[in-house]
Amino acid sequence: MANSEEAVSPTQTANVTPMDAGTAQTRQIVEAVKTTVAELKQDVKDIKEYRYTDLLLHLGVFAAAVVFVAGVIVAVYFKLDDKITSLSNSNIKIETKLEDLLARIPPVATPAPRKP
Repeated sequence: MANSEEAVSPTQTANVTPMDAGTAQTRQIVEAVKTTVAELKQDVKDIKEYRYTDLLLHLGVFAAAVVFVAGVIVAVYFKLDDKITSLSNSNIKIETKLEDLLARIPPVATPAPRKP
């Protein structure tokens, strides 16, 4: 259609007397299809109405997951940084003790060369 209105099925049909049983059966099928089509149209309207809120919900969940993962990564980084710092401090202490110990040990006297 040229305008933006949705196509509407006619609410009234011509009053025609059925000529045979096939016509009556066809009318019953048409009535059943009308209700089904009306339900489908309502479903499509509901989908159109809630599509943006559903998208925003999914985007919000994704953003929350990204923030959560980033928070976990930062927390793990700081824990590892603290452990590395403490290991570095203990390593410096050990090196200092070794240097002090080496300073206290007298140098080894080299033996006089022997003549063969």
